[in-house]
Amino acid sequence: MAQAAPQDVPFWQFPVVAAAFCACLAVWWVVATRLRQGRAVLPREPRREVPWEGIDLILVMAVYVALVSVALLLAYVCLGPEAGLPPAVQDLDKSTSAHLVEQLIEQGSGWIILICVFSAGVVAPIVEEFFFRLLLQGWLEKTQRRMRRMMPTLRRLVPGAVGPIVLTSLLFARMHFRDDSPLARLDYLVFMLAGDAVARLLTMAFAVWLLRLRVGATAEDLGWVPEKLADDVKLGLMAFAGLAAPVYAAQITLTLLLPKYLAPDPFVLFFFSLALGTLYYRTHRLVPAIVLHMALNVTSLILLWMMLVFPGG
Repeated sequence: MAQAAPQDVPFWQFPVVAAAFCACLAVWWVVATRLRQGRAVLPREPRREVPWEGIDLILVMAVYVALVSVALLLAYVCLGPEAGLPPAVQDLDKSTSAHLVEQLIEQGSGWIILICVFSAGVVAPIVEEFFFRLLLQGWLEKTQRRMRRMMPTLRRLVPGAVGPIVLTSLLFARMHFRDDSPLARLDYLVFMLAGDAVARLLTMAFAVWLLRLRVGATAEDLGWVPEKLADDVKLGLMAFAGLAAPVYAAQITLTLLLPKYLAPDPFVLFFFSLALGTLYYRTHRLVPAIVLHMALNVTSLILLWMMLVFPGG
């Protein structure tokens, strides 16, 4: 792929890149200073094992699959039979590996962009961190502790929560895998984006109800500690400042190196998920991971919008 000429680079990219680079250096300077002083970068705050079991995760997943199936059925009823599977194909001769939200922002109007912001900037960070970090990683941490009691050598082979964090990150990255697919109808894309957001929120509400009722999960078990909210928001934003530059640099590099039909997101998000999992493991609270995840998604939406409004040339 040919690189853009200097005059094709949007004017706003230079100060954005400089700010991201400076913020990254500042955060990692603090990290290096603490390490030199023998201080913990982020002290681990232990808590009791999560009270839910694998069966609870299966029930939550079953509810989500059922709700998404309902959304597909409604799409079929509201948009016509052509909105079935394969999903509302618009043009078999054209394909894209672009994210659904990216396609909608490029094609859609103001209200569609608002749906994208709500879904990708608000719902996705909250619900995905609830599912992956709290429910899944929390359960895997408990399972690993039990296995270590039976196999003491496992403690040396997989220290800390390396196993749960890596496994959760692999599943998180796999969920974001995309390759070329035919372009779909705009109304179908909007319907399914909104439907998936509703399905996620309802599933999260069901999970909270189930865990509180069935296993007596407390607010702290569910990753919520109100008195530490301000510190958690600050921690999430500092983590984003330290990770934004390398994350976007990796995204750009992989976009240039990988085949056009293969999106780079899973490879980048695997390492980003390692950071999210580490934040949760060290604090056992959800807000830092949600803030970090939300900052990345919202920033990506803003950058995409600015590229469309202020293109180079």
